[in-house]
Amino acid sequence: MSASAFGNYSVLVIEDETFTRMVLARMLGGLGFKAVHQAGDGEAGLAAVRAHAPDIVLCDVEMKPLDGLGFLRGLRTGAEPSRSLPVVFMTNRTDEGRMAEARDLGADIFIVKPVTPDALRDTLGRRLG
Repeated sequence: MSASAFGNYSVLVIEDETFTRMVLARMLGGLGFKAVHQAGDGEAGLAAVRAHAPDIVLCDVEMKPLDGLGFLRGLRTGAEPSRSLPVVFMTNRTDEGRMAEARDLGADIFIVKPVTPDALRDTLGRRLG
């Protein structure tokens, strides 16, 4: 998927490390997303989904106070559940138990940190394309 192909989509980045979140937002902007929204943890991510209705979510797994799995659980089963919003998990730990739990909750794809622009383009392109 070319960078211009992302111009019809908005993305939400949920990442607790400010620097990493800013780098991801810049990479996503460079890929041509029409809007890049940001949240610092899972709770803020749930609020951002309600406020911005993104087309896809890029979410860190390990955050506090509400981690990525908690975000996904809230997204899929909360007061206003969204079962169809694609969620791409970013992680540097790929232990099978955590990944199985995330898949059971409806995670779509995993991307290993550190994330590169090429990995973002390929992974998000597969999910949105």
